[in-house]
Amino acid sequence: MGAVKYIVVTDKPKMIKVQDDRLVISAQDFINKGDSYIRKGSKVQPKVINLSNHYDYLSKGYYVSLLAEARGMPCVPNVSHIVSVNWKRNYDYALPELTALLLKNFDEPVSEPLSRSYTTYFGRHNNPKLEPLTRRLFDLFRFPIISFDVKVSSKGGWVIDKVETPSFTALPEICMGAFAEALDKFTGSAWQKDAKKKAERYWIAILHDPEEAYAPSDKAALKKFISIGKKMGLWVELITRADYASLLEYDALLIRETTAINNHTYRFANKAESEDIPCIDDTRSIIRCCNKVYLKELMDTHGVATPKTVILDRKALAKIGEMPIEYPAVLKIPDGSFSRGVKKVKNPDELEFQASEMLRKSEIILCQEFLESQFDWRIGVINNEIIFAIKYYMAKGHWQIYNHDAKSKGQVSGAHECVAIEDIPEDVSSIALKATKLIGDGLYGVDLKQCADGRVVVIEVNDNPNIDHGIEDSLIGDELYKKILEHLVRMIEA
Repeated sequence: MGAVKYIVVTDKPKMIKVQDDRLVISAQDFINKGDSYIRKGSKVQPKVINLSNHYDYLSKGYYVSLLAEARGMPCVPNVSHIVSVNWKRNYDYALPELTALLLKNFDEPVSEPLSRSYTTYFGRHNNPKLEPLTRRLFDLFRFPIISFDVKVSSKGGWVIDKVETPSFTALPEICMGAFAEALDKFTGSAWQKDAKKKAERYWIAILHDPEEAYAPSDKAALKKFISIGKKMGLWVELITRADYASLLEYDALLIRETTAINNHTYRFANKAESEDIPCIDDTRSIIRCCNKVYLKELMDTHGVATPKTVILDRKALAKIGEMPIEYPAVLKIPDGSFSRGVKKVKNPDELEFQASEMLRKSEIILCQEFLESQFDWRIGVINNEIIFAIKYYMAKGHWQIYNHDAKSKGQVSGAHECVAIEDIPEDVSSIALKATKLIGDGLYGVDLKQCADGRVVVIEVNDNPNIDHGIEDSLIGDELYKKILEHLVRMIEA
């Protein structure tokens, strides 16, 4: 048997098929001997799947989850989930959301019987009209087996009535095949059983949005991640925001969708971290990089050169005439991306007008000196190592590399030039690495300008830099994707 990744705890071990990375033991053995499977000195412990007969307070099932938590082993379900489902009043808060999902997807006509029961295994269901609901149920309560009742309300629509957690050993024989298939998908064993696929070491999810206009990786680059991962013995799969409940099936997460603190990309990263799944981008990097005010203060505190900057709020705007601002100047919303939320102003009147508009969306904005240049440097860094360098030239007739007003003319962005790492000016590479070390050891893109007066300044650090086929990879090719995947593997094995 190889390294144990999953410990399945059940009162009837013979009902679960043993896999190379899956240990099947009884609840009693886990309580008495489970600590022998702790990986000493490792932050990553086997995941426990608790299939005990009962989860009542102070039962064996309760103690399995309690001891798993004490031993640092991620457990499905954990103690908080057990408490939530054991008392209906603790999950009442979720019923409106679950009912809304039911109404949105379950369009079955109201007919007899007016009350129906369904069961889901690890959030999966063979009825596609129910699966959005079952995925959310599993995400909320984390029980391997969840049954739920739906009934017709007094208003005539379907509503969730009750949520329960049946015993694994009480499953009818006819259901065991579906349960085993769901368990295999949850633990990744399903890939190993496919004769057409090589038994990959790890399963890596890439979160992307097929409809995103300015995605950080194009389709060709995403295909590269998949094909190069296969050569490295990795199973790389594209997922979307709809796969939130399936995240536990993977060993690592790579986010290739524009990140923001107030959307699902942050929730994916947060969930990955809570489940000990290595993730690029991590939540700390998203928080630090997604706000230009934070970045400005961080860089200033540690002596990293940035453009001269004034922080503006409504009170400061009223005294704008007293501030040492040179024109033209640049106004920025703190969480803008891809040159959006950025305005160039030529005089105090323009500044006051544009700043007033921006302050409707944000309590604070930035006013920076305008630094004219033919191009911006983008230095790609992972784990404090430079992996690519690009010169992004300004869009034709524009002062930024992106000109969103020219979209209809097909001139959104300027040209680019990939630069060999050894040809990066020393002052550019050193300040880029200094900036990223303040953020973390993930994947970053540092935007810099070389000023006419000799200064090199950091414009921003991106936690989700572009990796596009034919641009960032134009010099080192497949090696770029390999370096990123290798870092994820190191994180998994750390």
